[in-house]
Amino acid sequence: MINELKRDCKAGEDLINDPQYLFASMLVTSRADFDYMIPFYDMFNHDNAKFNIKHDENPHEDDNKRELTISQLGFTVSRPVKAGEELLNTYNHCSICGERLDWFGTPEMWLEYGFIESLPQRWLFDFARVKFELEWKDGDESTDEVVVNFLVPMSSKGRLLLQEELTRLDTFATEHREKTHEEYGDMSRFEWESLWQYYDALHNALTLATTQSDLSLSDEVWKLDHDWWVKDGTLKEEDSEEHYVLRKVSESGVCR
Repeated sequence: MINELKRDCKAGEDLINDPQYLFASMLVTSRADFDYMIPFYDMFNHDNAKFNIKHDENPHEDDNKRELTISQLGFTVSRPVKAGEELLNTYNHCSICGERLDWFGTPEMWLEYGFIESLPQRWLFDFARVKFELEWKDGDESTDEVVVNFLVPMSSKGRLLLQEELTRLDTFATEHREKTHEEYGDMSRFEWESLWQYYDALHNALTLATTQSDLSLSDEVWKLDHDWWVKDGTLKEEDSEEHYVLRKVSESGVCR
């Protein structure tokens, strides 16, 4: 975020070092619609299991204008709502979310908004070409049983890569988990606790994916192009500025 403030907002070190400026910037990052903080609308929380509102129209059909009008900010409940029930939005499955449906999941939610979403969760791992959702069995939280819904068939290579990542995470936890945030410079207690909340969610997702993957594994996904992760054709990998699925180039110039 700080790099974006320096690049896009031309923020100098005096602003970057100003706690109030950083706090305001984080509010805009996590709550604004484009450049706009909008009362009431800003306060809709995210829940992919319980969301109950939808946009009446898409205010971003022409993203180049970056303008909103009052008439474009209407909402309708998408199901009957009881008195006192919270109005909930979805930040990646909403009626105007577009390409986010394909790639914006639990990791991006934590990065962009600072919280670990409840189930259902979506996980997309480019390095292993694995994409899945975690859901309560039969959509019922009372079952206390989580199932994996693979959006791309698991491959033997992908499962091996996820297992290697689990080993790395275990090593990371052994080295760092018993320490405190004071040992890491300016890290706050909130950042430290949030990091481990994400760690637990990530570790759980990888564990479930590697243990619940189908026995009839297929490596066909590795023969596909770089649009392998697109669910329903809402975009192609070159259209996404935020989700980096392009091949990495080594120092020798070889793509891998």
